[in-house]
Amino acid sequence: MVLPIIVLIALAIYCAFPHPTHNQAQLEAIAADAEHLMATHPLGPSDQSADIPKGKWPPSIAKLEPYSVTVHHGMVDITTKPFFDGGWGYSFAPYKQDATTLVECWSELEHGVYWHVPC
Repeated sequence: MVLPIIVLIALAIYCAFPHPTHNQAQLEAIAADAEHLMATHPLGPSDQSADIPKGKWPPSIAKLEPYSVTVHHGMVDITTKPFFDGGWGYSFAPYKQDATTLVECWSELEHGVYWHVPC
């Protein structure tokens, strides 16, 4: 009787937190759409970032049902679940050194797409 309860609790805890996709085709599409966002929303030297309105999210990014999408210099941040210190989500950075999140807070997926967690 105790083992099924422990399994259910563990499953509930696991499901409570977001997890990244590992689908290669989806990651490739996210990377392409993020690159397009960077090209179509260039930042000036004094601009820190640009928030992209929901109506302008490309299809592969909108499919993630993000909370927000922000273009920064050299990267795109796709927050899927906000939290005090950034939350969970994806980042796209064609050059790893442009990823602004702490290295301890993200893991590399593929195609320049990273998964970040609160840190």
